[in-house]
This record gives sequence, structure tokens and C-alpha cells, in this order.
Amino acid sequence: MQKLSLNELIEFNDKKFNPKVLFNEPGYRMVLMSMKAGQSIPEHGNPGVVTVLALRGYVTFYENDTPCELHAGDVVKVNPGALHHLEAHEDSALFVMATAGAALPADKSEELDLREVPRPLRHPMIFAKFDALAVGDSVRLLNDHDPIPLNRQFESIRPGQASWEYIERGPALFRIRIRRIGTSSASDVPVTAPPQTVQIESNQR
Repeated sequence: MQKLSLNELIEFNDKKFNPKVLFNEPGYRMVLMSMKAGQSIPEHGNPGVVTVLALRGYVTFYENDTPCELHAGDVVKVNPGALHHLEAHEDSALFVMATAGAALPADKSEELDLREVPRPLRHPMIFAKFDALAVGDSVRLLNDHDPIPLNRQFESIRPGQASWEYIERGPALFRIRIRRIGTSSASDVPVTAPPQTVQIESNQR
């Protein structure tokens, strides 16, 4: 048994909305969202059901383009796969519970947690893993933001070789499956980490 006091965990960030993952278990996740007035959460989706309970404040919640006003004590359910976003009109706190959706066959592909990898090493590591895959195999990425530049890089230097699938699309976590759907070619561009810069101090005056 584990007990949490949600009111004590509410913490605002002046620069952006502040998500705190409370529980992250197979099949469901619970997140506390703290938002200052004027902040917003961009459009995203979830394969399972999402339930949002307003703890304090006032927000407008959108499922696709349909608005719904939420005040403290209001709750809304979002259908699986529906895109949604929201805007805060007052300092607000939301309790969010998301389920994983319909059961799928066990995914034995490797998952790379990019949050712990230095940025210059991420793309070279991902492409090395991808290039070692057989056609039909996949690798999964876990990140704290949407790696759109990586998707564009795949389209540019591995055209026709990879499919890109969002398993989970924010706002706190992004989980993506990259599957090899085509074979490599002689024109494939190797991806390496940028060389480190060494600063040399001069004694000249």
C-alpha cells in the first residue's frame, strides 16, 4: 500500500507545465499536472483510456476540437486514441490516470531510455542499434520529449527502411517503436558522435 498527499505535491513552474509521475506500472500510469495560468499542454494521444480530475483551478480541455470546461471537482474521460490538449486559465492542478489500452503480444524488442544518455551520443547509438536489426525487428525509445528531428533524420539518411510508431505520446513521456521495414543500401550514411572540442589556452600576451 502506498499513500500520497496530492495537495502537498502540487508544484508550479513559471516556464512550463510541471508533470509528476506518481505511479508507472504495467497497464496504467498516474500523473499530477501542475499548470500556471496561461500555460498549455500540446496535443497528444494515448492508446488506452485517459481520465482527468481537476483538483484546483480552471482549464479548457479539448478532445480533438471539442472543448470542455473543467473546474475543481470536475472529471472527464477521453476515449482510447483520441487526440487531446488543454489550456489553463487559472493556476490549476490535474490528476491524470492513463491505462495502457488493449492487451498486445509481448514486445521483446530492446528499449533505450534516452533520458540517461548524453545528447551527442543519442543519435549514433540509435542508428547503430537500428542498423543491426533484421527486417521485421524493432527497437523502442523512451524519452521525455518528442524526438521529431530524429524522425526526420531517419527519413533523410535511411529512406524506406524504418517505420515510426508512437506507443505513448506525451506529455510527460514519449515511447516510440522504430521497426526495420527495408534493407540497408550502399548509400547509407554512418552516424557518429561529434568530436569533442579541446580548448587550448595561450600564454601569449
